[in-house]
Amino acid sequence: MQVLEGIKVIDFSKWLPGQYCGMLLGDYGAEVIKVEDMSGDSTRRFFPEKEDGMSYWHLMLNRNKRGIAMDIRKEEGQEILRKLLSEADVFLEGFRPGYLARYGLDYESIRKINPRIVYCSITGFGQNCHKPAHDLNVIGLAGLNSLDDVGGACVSEVQVSAIGSSLNALSGICMALLSRERTGVGQYLDVNLYATALSLQVTGISSVWGCEETGDKPFGRTAHYYNIYKCKDGRFLTVGTIEPKFWQRFCDLIECPELEKRQFDFAHKEEIEARIKEKLLSKTQAEWLELIGGAEFCVTPVLNVQEALETELTAQENMLMTEECDLGTIRYVGAPVKFSDGECSIRRRAPRLGEHSVEVLQELGYSAEEIAEMQGKGAV
Repeated sequence: MQVLEGIKVIDFSKWLPGQYCGMLLGDYGAEVIKVEDMSGDSTRRFFPEKEDGMSYWHLMLNRNKRGIAMDIRKEEGQEILRKLLSEADVFLEGFRPGYLARYGLDYESIRKINPRIVYCSITGFGQNCHKPAHDLNVIGLAGLNSLDDVGGACVSEVQVSAIGSSLNALSGICMALLSRERTGVGQYLDVNLYATALSLQVTGISSVWGCEETGDKPFGRTAHYYNIYKCKDGRFLTVGTIEPKFWQRFCDLIECPELEKRQFDFAHKEEIEARIKEKLLSKTQAEWLELIGGAEFCVTPVLNVQEALETELTAQENMLMTEECDLGTIRYVGAPVKFSDGECSIRRRAPRLGEHSVEVLQELGYSAEEIAEMQGKGAV
């Protein structure tokens, strides 16, 4: 039995934060019904596409979900969603604050028909701000774009605030479900990307505040013993030798015994860093890795994504999955948490737009005639 088996989730999210959260809920056994408007999520058409309207993004993030399409601007669509929510454990939505309230689908309205529901909203800035934003905007506003110590800005390959909000939503939902076991009542969860981005900087913010009090200069994330260095061939090594014993082994590697006692000599940081740069530029990444061999002291190569997928570390995690379906072979990255009893499984591919609409409507008790009438009106 999977850990979330028996939990019913209605996923009415359109973008990464909700989609990833719904994916994980489904991976661990929840029954997830994905609701879309009649034109479908924009992410269906993200490059590249397996087929029209079935992007690789969509296939990855909406696996283990059945799909229904409806127009909630029509009364019939509103009624369908209310029926779905009346028997659901979790509602996941990502609209701007107040949008669903226009149609009587906000938490206060839904809790009247289902007081046990866990209603989770994921927004850019919370329920008191209507500003639109994506991850790049949010992390810029939250100070996360300045990822180096010389004022440079960068674009991360990982949507930090979006994925972080997915995980916050997942943990919040599971905590609310646990609370419901004790109280019998669900609750509303307000998750937003900006709050997530701030919370991820907990150590950096504490350092800034501490330096304000002590008058010290904020240290930042890097030091001569904790940085990324270029090799002779233009590739890089990460040097994370925080522990003194690892720093000493690193100094032995680069044949700089004179630096062993200077790990915390921050007054001459630039001088020490320049010496390390000079040494590491004398050999290629492969040559350094050959010298390191099986020794352990937190000096590792910077790999690209394709290389990372092919490592022994990735293989031993058993997270890369391949499934066959009517679209051919689909490759997946599995869920990261392993349970002793109940594992992640991929039971179905992501749905085509409205693929399971009729099936879900029949389960809700609609007749063939009623379904055909709603289809004629464009409600489903």
